[in-house]
Amino acid sequence: MKNSALIALALSGAALLGYVSYRTLLPSAPPVPAAVPAAAPVQAAPAQTLPDFSLSTLSGTQQSILDWPGKALIINFWATWCPPCLREIPLLKEFQAADAERSIQVVGIAVDRLEPVRAFAEKMDFNYPLLIGQADAMDAAGAFGVDFFALPFTVFTDTDGNVLGVHTGELHGGDLENFAMAVAELRAGAIDLDGARARIDGRR
Repeated sequence: MKNSALIALALSGAALLGYVSYRTLLPSAPPVPAAVPAAAPVQAAPAQTLPDFSLSTLSGTQQSILDWPGKALIINFWATWCPPCLREIPLLKEFQAADAERSIQVVGIAVDRLEPVRAFAEKMDFNYPLLIGQADAMDAAGAFGVDFFALPFTVFTDTDGNVLGVHTGELHGGDLENFAMAVAELRAGAIDLDGARARIDGRR
């Protein structure tokens, strides 16, 4: 009985030693690569006021985002290869056409090459201005202080150039009407700047 126990103990020790030796001889596993973000991170603090940047127009001239003083802005970053971006363009056109009396201006910023944007614009018949760029447009989006940039991406400002909020993802009619209401109430003095930002952010 005693000999059987000793034999079992010896076999267990040999098995353990063999397993350790086997693991030691295995090649080291390659390190797991870190996840690659969809876009490069930009400044962490959200912008409070409209940053100054200029991008190309369809005609090739440079235009500043500050060229619409006294207008509340819907700055919509999009691309011709982005399906949700293309879905929201008719909504933005409809909103712009109906909003002439509310001092709100839609500005599209195409994160794309000039040629496909120009070809798409000829078919779409935009009723709001377009600015175009690739790396420059990405830098413009980064100037608003989002952690990560994905398309579509929209920035809302008031008539004084204060950033009220940002929206990542496809816009819907309720988003635009909520913004228009916030701008109207802000101008009427019914809410303050913090209240307008809370409304855009969905906290009110």
